[in-house]
Amino acid sequence: MGHRPLLAADRLPLVGGAVCLDLVNTTGARDSGRPRERLLTYDALLVWSRRAGVLDGTETARLAAAALKRPTAATRALQRAHALREQLYGLFRAIAEGRDAPEPLVRRLGAWWHADRRRRELICREGTFELRLSVGRDELDRMLWPIVSSAVELLTAERLTRLKRCGICDWLFIDESRNGSRRWCKVACGNRARVRRHYQRVRRGRAAGH
Repeated sequence: MGHRPLLAADRLPLVGGAVCLDLVNTTGARDSGRPRERLLTYDALLVWSRRAGVLDGTETARLAAAALKRPTAATRALQRAHALREQLYGLFRAIAEGRDAPEPLVRRLGAWWHADRRRRELICREGTFELRLSVGRDELDRMLWPIVSSAVELLTAERLTRLKRCGICDWLFIDESRNGSRRWCKVACGNRARVRRHYQRVRRGRAAGH
């Protein structure tokens, strides 16, 4: 069975059901020792962030220009994205597998959430109030804060009970099927599972023939 091509950040399926899970799913096959990383550069993080809807075109262009001027800060922002992603993976995988959420990871997400609250400001525009992320020196990681909010919202939502882990690619997803019977994060994984089962049956049949 051949090695599957790695989809780039701009083509990665968004199948998690929550943007925090879609960030988790920017890599996979963690248990194999050879994770399939898509966010290798800050530019890739920007591309994915726009695709996932946590940045718009204007924000993406502004951050890309800022990253050119501050490459070290952009690298730190990418590292923070990786750190947040793996913390979320550890937390949500435990829940998907029916285990207790690791308390250290809960505390770390809580620290992220408190930092997110401090970065927001209340504004009024044409009589409408909204909370907006304030722009500061550390804005290169601003795509992370909607993801933090998404994670907290999911943890406190009823649909958390439908969280599952794909047995083929290691991705996490919310099972939105009516009867809760979905096993794979996407059709391609279901197809690979069927191919794998067929391959195993053929091998067992050949072994029995000897």
